[in-house]
Amino acid sequence: AESSSSCWLAPLAGSPLSAPLSGAMDAGDGLTAEQLRARIEEQRALQATLTAQGEDALREIGEAEERQRLRRQLDVEETRSSHLGAVLYSRQRRRRSIDRDEAGALPSEESTFAKPKPQPTPGALAKTTTSYASNVVKRDFVWEVSGLSWLEQQ
Repeated sequence: AESSSSCWLAPLAGSPLSAPLSGAMDAGDGLTAEQLRARIEEQRALQATLTAQGEDALREIGEAEERQRLRRQLDVEETRSSHLGAVLYSRQRRRRSIDRDEAGALPSEESTFAKPKPQPTPGALAKTTTSYASNVVKRDFVWEVSGLSWLEQQ
């Protein structure tokens, strides 16, 4: 049976094809007809093995491409989940701010129920902490921070 494969690869070092092949003129010099037939059968068996291995390699390439496609799809789904988690966190924070009367429909200043807002002490340092430990997306990002200034502490 003749192979229909048109894809030829260079042999790997140490493979049966890595040794230099003899020229056609001296390939069978001194061999009997029976020995030549045996060598032909060996070559056909080698070709069948290499063809099967080539088909296996093509199948494995297809499987690797499918795994890669699925990894990209998983990246998209993880990014969406991360975004939804951030939206949920923001909404929960807003709800807590409303429950503490820090946002939303605040009472008027004339109301007896209005909470006095604490006034900052002049010269006191304000501290804000933001945690980025949850919903971490592993990817390269470019961050731009503007409108901030740092003062030396005395």
